Amino acid sequence: MSRPFIVIAGASGVVGQHLVKAAVDRYDIKVLTRKLDGNEPQGSVAFSWNPEAAKQANTEDLTRLANLLSGARAVINLAGASISAGRFDEAHKASVLNSRIDSTQTLVEASKLCAEAPAMWFQASAVGYYGDRAEEALDESSSPQSGFFLADTALAWENAAQPISDKTRLVIGRLGLVLAKDAPAWQQMLMPINLFVGGPLGSGKQWYPWIDADDLAKAMLYLIANSSSEGIYNLCAPKPARQIELAKAAAKQLKRPTFMPAPAFALKLILGGLADMLLLPSAKVLPKRLLAENFVFDYPDIESEMQHLLKL
Repeated sequence: MSRPFIVIAGASGVVGQHLVKAAVDRYDIKVLTRKLDGNEPQGSVAFSWNPEAAKQANTEDLTRLANLLSGARAVINLAGASISAGRFDEAHKASVLNSRIDSTQTLVEASKLCAEAPAMWFQASAVGYYGDRAEEALDESSSPQSGFFLADTALAWENAAQPISDKTRLVIGRLGLVLAKDAPAWQQMLMPINLFVGGPLGSGKQWYPWIDADDLAKAMLYLIANSSSEGIYNLCAPKPARQIELAKAAAKQLKRPTFMPAPAFALKLILGGLADMLLLPSAKVLPKRLLAENFVFDYPDIESEMQHLLKL
């Protein structure tokens, strides 16, 4: 008897790689890639696809994709251009938004052609949905911040997946900052601490909703397996940390100081819009629904996370 299979779009990133590693013992795994180059995560089988097939009305590509999706235990859509790979000028913002909408619409249209609809759909979104909210505690029922680019993008991304809910159980996961030894964002955050110039970014008081990559993969597999899980879930640790708390916890583990501030104006000058989008906003996001379902995090607080990431 063949094992159930899942299909992952956007598996080349940190989230996809950790998910494949966690899922390989229980599922066969198909990953969708623009180009077959042999770099698919170990334990998966790669298939080429055209993320713009729906926009191009390319029925041949949509039909081929439908054959890959048909009968899947789950389709996991992580596809989209990197948010941190640019300065948030207009061209970068268009790439971030369009890559997410185009790929999602293509997967949705292909799913409509499946002989057997996928049983479940996991749609990635982000805690950027909530915008910059200072000290406000935010859960899945909280509203988006209109006019904040990442919030508008997350809302459009989620809405693009909604048509699939007519035939398939839809879970939308709003991901926090994903921490892992192999995560580029974490490596960039760690660099100034290793160089003895770590410290507060801006005020340092902004809340960072974060999650360990292994906890994230564990939560995603839980949501795939639990047939009663549906709708919006915040995928972040139950104890968000202020930016300076995160920096101090890392520095303590590495026996480094954290006294060098990086003023907001300097961050904006160096990084452009990236600072306003990713480093300076505050979002105290809580995983209310996961906790209500008694999901257990292996790394619930920043102290246990730093011990995990920075074992010497």
